[in-house]
Amino acid sequence: MKKRKKFSLTNHFEDNRTLACITAGLFALGILVFIINNTVLFFVDEKAYFLPRLCMKGVTDICWVAGSVMGTKYYPTKRNNLLMPTLIFYFLGDMAVLFSVPAGGVLYAFGHVFLLLAIVETTYIRFWQRIIFILSLFIPIFSLFKLVDRPMLIIVGTIYGAIIAAVMAFSLSNRYFWLAGLVFTISDFTGLLRLQLMNNKYTYVVTTFIYFAAFFMLCISVFSIQRKEVVTWNDLFRMLRTANRSRVRFWVCGNWALGIIKGNRKYSYEAIDVAYDAAQEDAFLMWLKRGRFEKEYGNKGQASRYYSEKYGSLRAYPCTFNEDGSAIMVTEKGHQLELDAGFFRMVRVYFRKVPCIVPGGIRQIKELLNEQQA
Repeated sequence: MKKRKKFSLTNHFEDNRTLACITAGLFALGILVFIINNTVLFFVDEKAYFLPRLCMKGVTDICWVAGSVMGTKYYPTKRNNLLMPTLIFYFLGDMAVLFSVPAGGVLYAFGHVFLLLAIVETTYIRFWQRIIFILSLFIPIFSLFKLVDRPMLIIVGTIYGAIIAAVMAFSLSNRYFWLAGLVFTISDFTGLLRLQLMNNKYTYVVTTFIYFAAFFMLCISVFSIQRKEVVTWNDLFRMLRTANRSRVRFWVCGNWALGIIKGNRKYSYEAIDVAYDAAQEDAFLMWLKRGRFEKEYGNKGQASRYYSEKYGSLRAYPCTFNEDGSAIMVTEKGHQLELDAGFFRMVRVYFRKVPCIVPGGIRQIKELLNEQQA
């Protein structure tokens, strides 16, 4: 398996030092303006200098978002594409909350939703995280029933609390997002305190630092070289669309096919297994190249593993087809499985047709191997 390169801002921009320096300068300028803005708060009348402080807050957000946009252009992963609307909604929320708290809250909620999508599309959600999510739901629900009398506010607050709890719980297994997700959760809870104690400069400054720390971490996360941990149904459907346009055939197998057959259709898996027509191997490899897949192991004509920042991990197994529609598939260990024509079928999943090897899955392959060895 190839070792991943250590991160370097210059390498990120393909050795373009000018762009690297501009991006670093934008982030540094944003930090400087933010520190000045929060420090000046102790020496001036906040209401008298509202417009200059609003402009400085906007400059901080714009500098950081602009640096993230430049980084995304050279690293257009799915995570980064989802982070862009996240940052934009947070920026709009920062501006709107100074004029209308409900409007700012709605924009923050949209930002949280896109952040949640970025987490789910790139991170494998484990069972213990789901338990934490369920337990975390009781905190906002219990607090709202104790503090609020209006049913509509309880409903809206519960939905917002559920989004926050999901962001916090589902980000915990991600090596980068867990810190930003946790800090954002803290900032949302302290945000109520910040709104109630606007006249207390110390409280306002501390809670503002907490929020902008999380915002800054998300802005620089577009430069993270962390691997995409899962392959989702959305990834599979996009792969099928691009494969059809390239006239490349492949069939889903392994755990995906087993889940389709048994009805246990998980939203994401750690990798996807596909079998492809060995007669189209050159076209299949070209399709992988266009999808930015990099080979991790395997040789031509053998089972191989690939990784793409856009789609995740993929294991590919060559199939040699006979005239009667049957095929011989080469497994990861070099075994040859004989599959008759009935194994290759189109299965309807979420109103779309997915080509699968039916019956498929690791268990079925092991059973066939045992029969051949016996």
